[in-house]
Amino acid sequence: MYSKSTFRGVENMTLGERLKFVRAQKKWSQEFAAEKIGISKAVLSNYERDYRDPDTHTLKKISDVYNVSTDFLLGKKHIEKDDNDPILNATFNEAIEELKKEDTLLLMKSGNIDAETALLIKKALKNGIRFVEEMKKKE
Repeated sequence: MYSKSTFRGVENMTLGERLKFVRAQKKWSQEFAAEKIGISKAVLSNYERDYRDPDTHTLKKISDVYNVSTDFLLGKKHIEKDDNDPILNATFNEAIEELKKEDTLLLMKSGNIDAETALLIKKALKNGIRFVEEMKKKE
C-alpha cells in the first residue's frame, strides 16, 4: 500500500525520476524492465539518471510497458493555483484511503493505485469541487 506522501512531488520529477518511479512501483529490476522495453540495462539506467532521453518510439514503448501515458512520463500537467488548498488535499487523501479499502474498485487491478491514477483522481476531485461550488452559487 502507498503512504499518503507517496504521490507528493511526482509533479516535480524529471523524466528519469518518473521512469525510475514507475519501474519501482511495479517492483521490477532495471534488467527486467529493459528486457521488456527492448533496450539494454545500461540505456535504461542512462534514462533514469537523466543522462539521455529516449526517442519518441522508445518513449511510447516505455509508456506501453509501464502502462502509463507519455504525458505522465513527460510531466505534462496543468499547474493549478489550488494545488496547495488544504481542504482539497485533505479530501484527496481521504478519497485515496477510501479507494484503497474498496473491494470492488475495478481500476485497482493489483490492489494499489499508481501515481498516474492518483493524479487523475485528484484532477477529478478538483473538477467535482468546482462543480459543487458553481451549483451552490446558483441556489
